[in-house]
Amino acid sequence: MKTLILCVDRDDDLGRKASVRGPVIGREDNLQAAISLALADPEDSDANAIFAAISTFDKLRKEGKDVEIATLTGSESVGMKSDEIISKQIDEVLSKIDVKDIIFVSDGSEDEFIIPIITSRRPVKHLKRVIVKQAKNIESTYYIITKALKDKKLTRKILIPTALIFLAYAFAVLLIMIIKMLSPGWNVIDPGSFALMIITMTLGLYFLERSYGVSVRTRNIVAYFKEAMVEAKVTIGGDIIALLIVLAGLDFAYMDATTSTNILTQTLLFLHTFILWFVFAVIVREGAKTFDIWIHRGAYNRRFWVGFLTLLSIGIISYATLDYFLLMMGKIGRASVIPITVMIGSGVLVGIIAAVLHRSLMSEKNADRGMDGNI
Repeated sequence: MKTLILCVDRDDDLGRKASVRGPVIGREDNLQAAISLALADPEDSDANAIFAAISTFDKLRKEGKDVEIATLTGSESVGMKSDEIISKQIDEVLSKIDVKDIIFVSDGSEDEFIIPIITSRRPVKHLKRVIVKQAKNIESTYYIITKALKDKKLTRKILIPTALIFLAYAFAVLLIMIIKMLSPGWNVIDPGSFALMIITMTLGLYFLERSYGVSVRTRNIVAYFKEAMVEAKVTIGGDIIALLIVLAGLDFAYMDATTSTNILTQTLLFLHTFILWFVFAVIVREGAKTFDIWIHRGAYNRRFWVGFLTLLSIGIISYATLDYFLLMMGKIGRASVIPITVMIGSGVLVGIIAAVLHRSLMSEKNADRGMDGNI
């Protein structure tokens, strides 16, 4: 079994700049790939990483080690797409070479994001980072900055947040100046404090978008509503009604909570009122989805009743529990725990019915699978 010296070009500089497709296996092929990339872009660090991998390969080969070398290429769309390509390529390499462990040669932290993908196949016994040496006396700082500005990865990660800071500050100061010009007597916040507020808000929104893909999620929601309206789905109406029910529930729950000044009592009163509205909203939404399935597909989703009964059971038990706490605190007029006990018993019974129905549906599903297998 061989030790594989592995180099990864996650953003596919080899493919984009030198027209080399991965995986590149073997010393000669890797040498030609590195030369092609170095000729296409002498400043690309991936070429140095491949040369370093070849150097490591030659050194271990002289020591009598059984080694092989390979380079994987991803995609310019760094992320899920590039990592899927790399996963397929590492599997292809392992299908051709009997590998026991891996020496990973990296030119930066970005390529090291795929280490979990590699270690899921074979152990990585050593990580070698390649740092390109620069001249100590740099004559042209302007040249370095210009080259950095052309790097798309650097631009996306560093320059965009910096640009947002400058734009937010300029916008805030300009807005304060306009307000003072139009209303000289209006006492407004000083430009520095207002600018700081705008900067933090802008950066917060930007980082939230980068972390959770808010724009993508928003587009998906808009596309969902468009599709629902075109297909005349009842689900969109159910979603709107459910949202209105939740908002109404929040209003009533807040009004009930304000009848007390104790924070614990306020919380219990709020949950005690809101839970009924919330359960009703979820039932309306899921009911609309089930109706859509029946209308558009001609199928009846019996699993709706499992979810309905389970949710009803949880709602009844939760409501009764909160009822009990409020009773003990003297916040409701009822003087007996018997109704609460009946509610809890009813909730448990509904939960048992849901479990039995779920078991019945699963048994039918397994029976259908068995018939399909026999056929």
